[in-house]
Amino acid sequence: MIRILIVLVAVLISSSTMNAQGVKTLEGDISKLIGEKELSVTFSYENMMVHGFNSEEEFIEAKVRLREEHKPGTGEGERFRGSWFADRDSVFEPAFIKYINHKLPKKRKINVVENNPDATYNLHVQTLWTYPGYNVGFAQPAKIEVALSLYEISNPDVILWKAKNPYRVEAGIAPYKRELRIAAAYAKLSLNISWFFKRKLK
Repeated sequence: MIRILIVLVAVLISSSTMNAQGVKTLEGDISKLIGEKELSVTFSYENMMVHGFNSEEEFIEAKVRLREEHKPGTGEGERFRGSWFADRDSVFEPAFIKYINHKLPKKRKINVVENNPDATYNLHVQTLWTYPGYNVGFAQPAKIEVALSLYEISNPDVILWKAKNPYRVEAGIAPYKRELRIAAAYAKLSLNISWFFKRKLK
């Protein structure tokens, strides 16, 4: 939780200087959400690519091997593998949800909750590509590409709205820790979606 708060504070400080990479509609109508007080959100990462590698698995194996070569017998490689997946639930997704709920204006407030049982509609965020960035004396922020879609929970096969994709987002900050760099990209994504909602859900 403290890690997420660090990211959110940093994004709040830097958001006034970041250029918006606006969400644009490919098809459908986001105005279905006008008047809604609850919204569900789900995330998926199937077949996600990682910058510089032919697959996510190739990236993971390369990072595991590097850690095992540098620190043999310490289990650092397998710890990396575990944290790479665990950070989605524990860092990236909570950062997205906390920040979008913070930025949505009170007069048009929609309570965004993962797998929200009180919602009629679900916003699905599929991550297509990740660039983890780096911070080793000089820094490069993380980037992600996502596909965004909206559907009625009772009828998930009918897509009511879809953003132009792949939609690329670059974080405005580059913390030292990898999970915080990537979380900053998800926080920036939620900021851009909140701006889109402010324009469209009047």
